[in-house]
Amino acid sequence: MIKKLENNGGFTLMEIIVAMIVVGILSAGGLMVYNGLIGSSNVTATIQSISKLESAVNSYIQVNGGSIIPPTGVSLPYAMQEDNLLPPSWTVNGNNVLPPNPGFVESFYIATGANPGQYNYVIGISAPQMTNAQALDICNSLENSISGVDANGNANFNIGNGQTCLSDLFGNDANNANSSIFQGNLTFTFN
Repeated sequence: MIKKLENNGGFTLMEIIVAMIVVGILSAGGLMVYNGLIGSSNVTATIQSISKLESAVNSYIQVNGGSIIPPTGVSLPYAMQEDNLLPPSWTVNGNNVLPPNPGFVESFYIATGANPGQYNYVIGISAPQMTNAQALDICNSLENSISGVDANGNANFNIGNGQTCLSDLFGNDANNANSSIFQGNLTFTFN
């Protein structure tokens, strides 16, 4: 007599494998969404910080009778700090301004530009883990207030007259803009 095995309500090996595959796919998708949110928040925080620094420089110009030139031997960020125009929790080291909790952006750089008589100045960021897409997003958000951008120490590219952040930074190569790590600095020229 052959005894029939009873189903005790357990899972078969195939059901367990399928469940593990589904959990893996959902985890990978969740990780991608999480990384996208973190990347987006880094860009937003960087843009907000640059806007604060731009406002501080413009206030410095007003406070100093229309002059952007700091006193001899003093960096522009230090002069701005002395006039209480920078957030008190930020640290100044020469032309570098360090946020209280460096993360995505390690430091900002502020200096007078090539034509200080024309209120020309630069604000740079050092963000070694910045991707090309993040660099492009930051540049695009500032495009209406900047006259140029310098990527990784290359020559300063002019914005306007048909030139855009994409054409200046990546030569209109949208695929390049969405690929590899941007590792380096971006410097924006303001007028």
